[in-house]
Amino acid sequence: MKISIITLHRVRNYGSSLQTLATQSFFKKAGFDVEVIDYYPERYTSIGLLKRLKNKSSKLQNNALLLFAARVIMSVSYVKKKIVFDSFLKRHIRLSARTYRNESDLKRYKLDSDAFCTGSDQVWNSHWNEGIDRPLYLSFVPADKYKFSYASSIGNEILDETEAKEVSKLLAEYRYISVREKEGVKVLDTIGLKSVQMLDPTLLFSSKFWDRYTTGRYGNKRYIVTYNLHHDKKVDELAHKLAKKYGVKVYNISYNIHDIIRKGTLKWCPSVEDYLDLIKNAEYVVTDSFHATVFSIIFHTKFFSIYPEQASSRIRSILNLTGLEGRAAESVPDVNSLSEMIDFKKADLVLIKERKKAALYVKRISAELRALYNEE
Repeated sequence: MKISIITLHRVRNYGSSLQTLATQSFFKKAGFDVEVIDYYPERYTSIGLLKRLKNKSSKLQNNALLLFAARVIMSVSYVKKKIVFDSFLKRHIRLSARTYRNESDLKRYKLDSDAFCTGSDQVWNSHWNEGIDRPLYLSFVPADKYKFSYASSIGNEILDETEAKEVSKLLAEYRYISVREKEGVKVLDTIGLKSVQMLDPTLLFSSKFWDRYTTGRYGNKRYIVTYNLHHDKKVDELAHKLAKKYGVKVYNISYNIHDIIRKGTLKWCPSVEDYLDLIKNAEYVVTDSFHATVFSIIFHTKFFSIYPEQASSRIRSILNLTGLEGRAAESVPDVNSLSEMIDFKKADLVLIKERKKAALYVKRISAELRALYNEE
């Protein structure tokens, strides 16, 4: 039984790469023949990213010289990202034979699969995707084909009337819809669509699975690690307070070479495997990232998350689910108030339960497909 999955595998960041691997592995474990549709729109390419730099701030929009300098600096980091993440995809992800740039490509060069799935990550976030990205709603798949989603994220807590109308029409063709956050369930409910909340695919596997993808390079080092996606000074402030308390170094994971000016040691766009190893072996993880939070939970690494001003619901959702709400805040906590140890027992029990729920969800889909295609 072949399944084609569309997701954000080409975004070139750690979370998107690892959730793609986890989704692929989960469906393979369930007995599916899995491929990831190599949907690669222009906005994900290095050229596309450089073109969009001017949208980062009004200063870049209004100063051509500053914009040129920023593009020169960022181009170095984009080259490094391409090398790191494309290499990971090549080694671990089974991609479709053809690369698709847009909806027209997907309709012209049809995929032959028994079922189609919209995967996880912020696939339905219209802000992130610069509007409704129709292929991520399987718009290219005929209506009579079997469509479903797994832990897809909307990212917004409300849809405007125009978006709600189109989303409702596109998702009405799905046999089953599962979303990653409970807020997503509420959003879809308001437009008359039933959905269920499912774990982010990275959480479907224990540390034993993820240990296979770590390097062991940082196992004998002592350090605090930051992964600061939103350039929040509070992340760095807390990290250095903890480093002083523990008497250790600070390592800063960053995609950007210019972050070498930050206090601490820059770990410039390390391999995906080193990223996992840095989180696994840290004395403490300080982050504003959903997936860095997730892997801290998986590896039982002490962590504290600073809620970003936007898109904090996904971190809140997983911490509420696992009973770890006390491991995050909008502001920098008193380091002396942070417990030396974190009790991950409740989180582990919740994850075991939620993994069984995900397995039943996919088992039901598998049974329907076998019946549909008259397979034993």
